Amino acid sequence: MYKILSGVLVLSLSAPLMAAGVHRGGAELLNPSAYAINANASMFQTSAFYDTDGVETELVDGNKYRLIDMDLAVSYGVSKSLEITAMGRFRQVSSTVNEITKENSGPESLGVEAKYAFETMGNLRYAVGIHYRQTLYTNASYENATLVPEDEIILGDSGSEYGVDLYTTYISAPWKFDARIGYSSPANNLSDEVTYKLEGMYRFSKLGLLAGVEGIYSLKKDEFSETPALKAVQATGGTALFNSINREKVAPYLGFNYAFDKFIMAVKGQTVMSGTSTDKGNTISLNIGWSSDGVTPESVKVDSFKEYQVDGSVLKISARSNFIRIDQGLSTDVEKGMKFDIYQTDYFGGNVLVASGIVYEVGADWSIIKLVKKYKDIEIKPGFAARGY
Repeated sequence: MYKILSGVLVLSLSAPLMAAGVHRGGAELLNPSAYAINANASMFQTSAFYDTDGVETELVDGNKYRLIDMDLAVSYGVSKSLEITAMGRFRQVSSTVNEITKENSGPESLGVEAKYAFETMGNLRYAVGIHYRQTLYTNASYENATLVPEDEIILGDSGSEYGVDLYTTYISAPWKFDARIGYSSPANNLSDEVTYKLEGMYRFSKLGLLAGVEGIYSLKKDEFSETPALKAVQATGGTALFNSINREKVAPYLGFNYAFDKFIMAVKGQTVMSGTSTDKGNTISLNIGWSSDGVTPESVKVDSFKEYQVDGSVLKISARSNFIRIDQGLSTDVEKGMKFDIYQTDYFGGNVLVASGIVYEVGADWSIIKLVKKYKDIEIKPGFAARGY
């Protein structure tokens, strides 16, 4: 797994840097009627343990624990302000303790999430989300470790998890900053938690470099907080990740994403730096996502271009491509300040919205349009359609 992810990293860094990436922040929802599919593979390797007091203990020589997750999420933009996601996870665990190796794998959980976005405030976007996840297995509990079957090892914390999250995304090119804070009620009767994430990303054209930190803060409601030795045991194997008591962690990460048209790939490396009742270790993950455009303001214009009042053609473009001259003027009711959309057309009826502008100067049978917005990285040429409204 490490070799595969490392190979992808090398290939991606050697690719040329060209156009802008399509990484979505937590508060950036899909367009109405748009779909997104995200596949993520991650591998965690334990290097040490943190006990219930946060004291670190190194692994015994020869012991090891590895967890691999494969997640699939399908999202749909219900409206401009609402997005829903269905999630599934497959997990594989491997534990070696005292030269005895135990393994388990299978479907781990299914879940759903809904996000509602509020009106944007300048460069800031806000959204609130609710989520629910149910495991596809149930763990057995035992009074002491001697009663645990020799061949048993659990996939994770069994039961249902639910929570609510607040997302904030700030965009100021070339930077994007993302934050999330949430309340979570974990599976396996663990203590309620506050989860958080802070991330900053610097975007080039297709490449985005990112750094951030994720963490868990326990609300310390575990009934065994004062008497951890009395808690029933489960077949966790050589890990403290599951059946924890008031777990906490701080895990910074570095990574990058790279865009290929409608696809985006992300690689991330993360390390647990401190914690309580959990594992210290490293995670490397690979994410591949695809999304459709859905209903955009530009597509609405393309679909309704027949409602334009004036239909003309581009005659000439200025040297800096910020002004164009068209073949319509006062004789066809063109007025100063009128809005025009510029399309690339073809003989087969194709219409690609390239830019928009306003009438800057008007004559009897000509007009000068000042371009104010570019939708596509397409050079405007004589013969392009100019439609006014």
